[in-house]
Amino acid sequence: MMAEDTMVLKNNGAAPGVKPLPSIPDYGDEAVVIKNLSFAYETPHKRQKLVLNGLDLTLRRGSRCLLIGANGSGKSTLLKIIAGRHLVHPDDSVTILGLNSFRDTRLNFHRAYLDVEWGMRLVPFAGGNVPLMADIAVREMMKKLQESYPDRRDELVDILGIDLDWRMHQLSDGQRRRVQIMIGLVRPYKILLLDEITTSLDVCVRQDLLKWLIKETQERDVTILYAVSLNFYA
Repeated sequence: MMAEDTMVLKNNGAAPGVKPLPSIPDYGDEAVVIKNLSFAYETPHKRQKLVLNGLDLTLRRGSRCLLIGANGSGKSTLLKIIAGRHLVHPDDSVTILGLNSFRDTRLNFHRAYLDVEWGMRLVPFAGGNVPLMADIAVREMMKKLQESYPDRRDELVDILGIDLDWRMHQLSDGQRRRVQIMIGLVRPYKILLLDEITTSLDVCVRQDLLKWLIKETQERDVTILYAVSLNFYA
């Protein structure tokens, strides 16, 4: 591993006294390697519903990839597999940063996965649906994580137009989405997986965020895979 990369993995702008992230071996120029991947969900009738079939994909370190497809085409499934949410066969068909995507827990400190469900889920209660949110200030959300990377947190707060004194139960869908993105990106990562997370953002915030993500790939060699539906361009 190059000395420059070692510094990024161990420091990443963390506040003094913050425990360094688990180190990973040098993975070369290829951040994502998928070979002949097939994946199926089991239906209630024990039938296999094939979602991905014979997929090959290689993403270089610092690359940006836009994954476009119709609803149900397997975009979210692929992102979840890369994020280590699904076990695949053969076991070594998905390699992330040179490590097994599902089994190597060190990857959880070097990859970030954001989807549209965070802060939007509904839970059944007393015969109705209650939004899963609490009366808590943004600055208190994942407080230790925010305090570990204060400069990065402040940069994201400025880009996303967040007020740290916002109360979560009072926010709109778009405001909660901004908080989700800030929390999800405050810890530096090497792999970023985004599943249509900018759809609730206004145009100006979306543009500023995308520019910041481009800077991440250029300055920190972050690899980004962003999935959007076909109607995103309609």
